[in-house]
Amino acid sequence: MTRTLLATSDRTVMAGSGSTRVPSNLRSQEAAMSDLSNAAVAAQERQGKQPTVMDLVHRQQSAIEAQLAGTLNSGAFVRAAISEIKKSEYLQQATADSVLGSIMLAAQLKLEIGAALGHFWLTPRREHGTWVCVPIVGYQGLIELAYRSGRVLRVETFLVREGDYFEYGANSERGRFFDWKPADRESTRPWTDAVVTAQISGGGVVWETLPKEKILARRPDKWDRGPWKTHEEEMARKTLVREVSPYLPKSTEFGLAIQVMRQVEDEGQVVRSIEGVQGLVVGDAVEPGVGDPLGRTADTADITRMEQGT
Repeated sequence: MTRTLLATSDRTVMAGSGSTRVPSNLRSQEAAMSDLSNAAVAAQERQGKQPTVMDLVHRQQSAIEAQLAGTLNSGAFVRAAISEIKKSEYLQQATADSVLGSIMLAAQLKLEIGAALGHFWLTPRREHGTWVCVPIVGYQGLIELAYRSGRVLRVETFLVREGDYFEYGANSERGRFFDWKPADRESTRPWTDAVVTAQISGGGVVWETLPKEKILARRPDKWDRGPWKTHEEEMARKTLVREVSPYLPKSTEFGLAIQVMRQVEDEGQVVRSIEGVQGLVVGDAVEPGVGDPLGRTADTADITRMEQGT
């Protein structure tokens, strides 16, 4: 069973902090590069060669550029995506629809892919004997999306570590409160709790805290194959931002990210790009070759169907 997530139609775009509109002459150069990539893929098909996932990403640059809407350079965006794919043999083996779906989601969210900013990650996952690409919105990416509402002024997270003084509660004088005094600046001590605070324009400060055991209990079933294994503290901070998100003003992209995280990270579903990436669908992972022709690694016939929307 699948659910339509978001169509890639034109809409009003809110640019994130530090974003710049791409000059028209540079857009023309990027369009020319995309045309060359399309021609190269077409030549491969005529020769009976199967285009790689990276070829297909290049081929979708114009669709990616439409989603970015001038907030990010589409050429640099595609190069960053290709760079991440090249780093992982499993991403190179992942189904084309899941890779394209994840990249298009990053474009819709206007988040850069890769470790440079830590906004968005392409993560391989094994499903029914086939590799798929799972989109992971990073901790810094989620905060960036929160700022886009224009009403969230500041978001801070911190980890309480062994040896720190930490107390929280509520009373008639202070209401809900917490007090934290770190023992030192050493960040190698094991962490025990996480806290998030968010300052809202005209709305004061909201905050939340969770102990480590409750945070770790929220890890997905296959946490040991993704960022929870390699970036536990960052994921703990992200969990706290998610915890406070119901109380924050939301931009369109922030609301979308929260929805996708619930479906993909918590429920184990997969974002797929279908019908030439005219829309994104979130659904259960399917067994290769069963029930959904896009659930397996695309061959030339699959690629044609994706592009023609048939």
